[in-house]
Amino acid sequence: MTEANPTVEAHYKTLEAEWNSVDGSLEFERLVVPTGNNDSAYHRWFHLKEAFSVDLLPSILKRLSLEGKRELRILDCFAGGGTTLVSALEMQPQTRVIATGIEQNPFLHHVSNTKVKSLQAGRTLALQLRESFKDVKRIYTSDLLYKAKTPALSTFSNEDYFPPALLAKLLRIRQAIKFCDGSTLAKDVLLTAAASCVESTSRLRRDGRALRYAAERQPREPWVEFSSRVQQMIEDIDSTTSKGGAATIHRGDGRRPLLHIDTSAKQDLVVFSPPYPNNIDYTEIYKTEAWYLGFYEDAQEFRSQRFRTLRSHPSVRFKDEYDFESSPDAQAVHALLNPILSAVPDDRYSAGRTQLIKGYADDMLTLFRQLREIISNEGRLVYVVGNSAHGSGNALFVIAADLVMARLAELAHWRVEEISVARSLRRRTTNSRFLRESVVTLAPA
Repeated sequence: MTEANPTVEAHYKTLEAEWNSVDGSLEFERLVVPTGNNDSAYHRWFHLKEAFSVDLLPSILKRLSLEGKRELRILDCFAGGGTTLVSALEMQPQTRVIATGIEQNPFLHHVSNTKVKSLQAGRTLALQLRESFKDVKRIYTSDLLYKAKTPALSTFSNEDYFPPALLAKLLRIRQAIKFCDGSTLAKDVLLTAAASCVESTSRLRRDGRALRYAAERQPREPWVEFSSRVQQMIEDIDSTTSKGGAATIHRGDGRRPLLHIDTSAKQDLVVFSPPYPNNIDYTEIYKTEAWYLGFYEDAQEFRSQRFRTLRSHPSVRFKDEYDFESSPDAQAVHALLNPILSAVPDDRYSAGRTQLIKGYADDMLTLFRQLREIISNEGRLVYVVGNSAHGSGNALFVIAADLVMARLAELAHWRVEEISVARSLRRRTTNSRFLRESVVTLAPA
């Protein structure tokens, strides 16, 4: 087993010693992964492997003694599938929640926005959805020749990935939704159901890092899959209603919440899980669903979206421009990052890894500075993040995002209350104790 770079490990040990770092596995191990989401109304509409549990927000509110407040403002800067906001709307009615989310990925924004609006719409939407589904079925099974255009993404033209007969059905479902009678929200729910069938009706699977071809996989029949998911959604809407409050999800840059948040209304709790600095590009992971729903028309739109994302991956070459370098905190940030940057091996990945480390830190510092302006005096910020191993052999090193972010937060005038280590992420190649996933709690300094 390879030892991670000792200089970097010593650097992290020194950093961690400044704060209260505890073993939080008993409380958080099952909550930093999507435990229970596949069995919970609304949360189960689309399986987001990177989501945290539906039970995480209630647990955080309880441990911070926030669950009894009469009014609670909650912000999630990286809303993803909408777990935080849906959980907030399901809180008991004695607490009026005003929840806000921000999501950059167009497909994930569609999913989370549809969930939140549907939960607030209530049972009237269930009636509308039943009628719209009947109309979709009528169009789908009729002789009407609505031209179903295949997305320009080459993945859809690969017959090993998408058997032509099944793809034709999947595209016809999308067209039937387009031409059916129904409200905009009812159509959005139906489109979410259709998009959630894209993976299961193909020979592709998401393995947490990328889309993979699974030759042995038997694709499911699109209409059967779609119908089942719509019926499940109708059941959820018919049986579950918002307990009160309001929620909104903005499409935009989560690193810059001041672009979306009313600064006069201070937030009581900010809770988020950003993309981890582990080379995973979520624009790529969820590209088939996004192209299927028409969020990208060509390769340039797809590439442009990548440049809008958090600098957590080297899938595109971002500009070598970092705001921290011209800020009063430049020296402190360099002291934080230089031991990590010095461990980057001089190989073909060197430039990408260097940009990832500096870009991620730059983005997080921007985020923490902006959040400091909108948190209430007694408010809290909780983030969930996983650390990652890079390189191999004697050149292996860890990016401890939990500690790097904590130090950056201090520079933005936050105080680290606790680093709770939720679970170990140790690989067979290294036993670094900093390869882990953590829940970190901050308070205004």
